[in-house]
Amino acid sequence: MKTIVALSTPSGSGAIGIIRVSGDDCLSIVSIHFPKIKSFSPRKAIFCKFYETNSHVLDEVLLVYFPGPNSYTGEDVVEISFHGSSYILESALKELIQSGAILAKAGEFTQRAFLNGKLDLVQAEAVGDLIASESRSAHDLAMRQMKGSVSDRLQELRQQLIDFAALIELELDFVEEDIEFAQRPALHKLFNDLKAEIEKMLNTFRLGNAIKNGIPLILAGAPNAGKSTLLNRFLGEDRAIVTKFAGTTRDSIEEKFRLGDHLFRIVDTAGLRISNDEIESLGIERSWKLMSEGQIILFLIDPTSCSSEEANKLEEEIVNRSPNATILKILTKSDLWDKMNYLEYFPDALHTGINVDLKNIQTKLSSFVADDHWDGSSDVLIANIRHAEALNSSLTSLNKAEEGLNNKVSGEFIAFELKEALNSLGSITGEVVADDLLSSVFGRFCIGK
Repeated sequence: MKTIVALSTPSGSGAIGIIRVSGDDCLSIVSIHFPKIKSFSPRKAIFCKFYETNSHVLDEVLLVYFPGPNSYTGEDVVEISFHGSSYILESALKELIQSGAILAKAGEFTQRAFLNGKLDLVQAEAVGDLIASESRSAHDLAMRQMKGSVSDRLQELRQQLIDFAALIELELDFVEEDIEFAQRPALHKLFNDLKAEIEKMLNTFRLGNAIKNGIPLILAGAPNAGKSTLLNRFLGEDRAIVTKFAGTTRDSIEEKFRLGDHLFRIVDTAGLRISNDEIESLGIERSWKLMSEGQIILFLIDPTSCSSEEANKLEEEIVNRSPNATILKILTKSDLWDKMNYLEYFPDALHTGINVDLKNIQTKLSSFVADDHWDGSSDVLIANIRHAEALNSSLTSLNKAEEGLNNKVSGEFIAFELKEALNSLGSITGEVVADDLLSSVFGRFCIGK
């Protein structure tokens, strides 16, 4: 493969900027610009001058050479640390390209690491997740996947399938003798065990996705209950428009904030009521949909305009539509009712207002995610939609194979479905992979990674 080059640090001015070069001709290309270096010692930082082809010194740099296969990509790699001037970095890239390197595509360094067996596809995607992690729990989840927690379990599942698929294939060679190499009771047990394990992994997707992308935190309640005000206070800025008129928020507004080790996706929704306004009605329907998908719902109640009976009725509907969510009731606008005993009617609710800080609400949120399974350290957590779809596909194939086994269909049918299940599982780790899949996965990476 051709030697590639790219800037591996963010573009723009900074203290340093690192350019990475990888490929078979790496040293011959780099050595053009370091004529005074007679030999490149592996994994040793060398302080030297980078020369342009006109013999002009562009910069004083630190150079480190990583010979393949003991490098990130598995190829010869050189990393050069320049001063972070955009002019210096652009000039150096131009010089290296003129000397024979080509500009790397997005994610091409990590793609080469995958193609050269340094990482499987799950681990490669975890590199991207690690770079994008916005909380400690997301960081820990990505680190575990980079170490192979998901890959190891998938390999165990595939090996069990491969062993039985081989026996089924062997039976097809002796079809006239009517010999069963794969014992049917054992095959039934295999199906049950594999399906249970795949379903267990699939059930972790909601949690894994929340850790990776932010725990959905939905603000719900009647119009003018104070949802937008609370959103702004969580974010510390005026993100949502706040007025005294009900129905100001007609569509959901989503932002992120970090609390402790966790990232939350807070969503301000349209006020829940019956409306004849078409646009507002669409916003309300979206509010209900978001609540059905939420992990935590903050149910806001303005006790000055909403009776306990009305609040209980709305809460009942929220519970029915969001059976898997944790619901926290919050009385708003406490600065307007501090002399009134509303807490007697809402004994289990927290309260907030202009002069009330958010510490009690933040403490409660932290308690909701204090369990160990929220920290991203579970043995196997599925956090990638591609992985979940492939697991679903493998489960479908296993169900078809089991149905065929129960109906005593031919071994060819069972062998075909087993192969489909194997291909689905193999696509997760990259043991079975198509070029368009690689383009999709690595195209989301930054250029220098």
